[in-house]
Amino acid sequence: MAKSKLAISLFKNKNQKGIWQFSSYLAPIESSFCLSLDEGNTPEVHFDEQVILKREDQNPTGSLKDRGMAYLISRAYQDGLKNVVLSSSGNAAISAANYCNLAKINLFTFVSLTIKEEKLRKITEKGARVFQTLRPVSEAIKFAHQNHYLNLRPSQNDFGSEGYQTIAFELAGSQGRIEDLFLPVSSGVALVGIAKGFKKLGFMPRFHACQSTAVHPIAAIFDDDFVSEQESLADSLVAKFTPLKDEAIKIIKESGGGGWVMSNQEIVVAQKKLEREGIETSTEGALVLAAFFKAQEKGVILGKTVCLLTGKRY
Repeated sequence: MAKSKLAISLFKNKNQKGIWQFSSYLAPIESSFCLSLDEGNTPEVHFDEQVILKREDQNPTGSLKDRGMAYLISRAYQDGLKNVVLSSSGNAAISAANYCNLAKINLFTFVSLTIKEEKLRKITEKGARVFQTLRPVSEAIKFAHQNHYLNLRPSQNDFGSEGYQTIAFELAGSQGRIEDLFLPVSSGVALVGIAKGFKKLGFMPRFHACQSTAVHPIAAIFDDDFVSEQESLADSLVAKFTPLKDEAIKIIKESGGGGWVMSNQEIVVAQKKLEREGIETSTEGALVLAAFFKAQEKGVILGKTVCLLTGKRY
């Protein structure tokens, strides 16, 4: 597959690690407060002649959340905060616990009663205080307000999407102009951040929001060919409501992209195809590849395509 070339060059600060190599493109943080676990610069592998898999599951704590938390926790560190709060389905809390550990910031995280045991262990082993509850989001908001702590919830933080811009910078630097980008969407923070990055580069691929038959507030606006299910194998895509819904939909429409709602069966089929290629990733990643196949089957004309594999399998 021939690479197209960008008309602009990307400056990378080689004296910095992780997302901070692109610090000149991000809202400024004093370099002494820039925390990094060497996140980013994730592998890009060809699934076939058309599809490139961006292996965000290869980030230090196992998900693309490292990009967002590297930025958010660094800002909290710069601001002198000692305590922060976060509600999470798991991956964001794992990431936040690791970066808070670097900064010696206390993390209070609220998670579901049904969180996977391995995820729970990875959160607590870094010293985070964990509360399991039926209502993680509302309980975190209440706790943060009562104690006057910062709520890190990315979808309601002015800088929540900042670190995700670096996915756009990396793809542009290595692949040139990509034409279609498929990614799993929950709160929409990553989608908004990646779009912000591409806008800075002067071009925009078509964004395809991929959600499950259990939770699909954004994708269902573009895709009605599905039967709802009570539960999804993609159990990290849980946001039924998000403050970023309108912004995400606007990005999808303006980019000429779409949305795809995927069933458990379609996820299983795609996961088996990934496994045959030696790729073990989360069900959310398999959902994204399944969405690409569905778009093909529907006759959608797709160009040079990237599918984001956003997290490791637990």
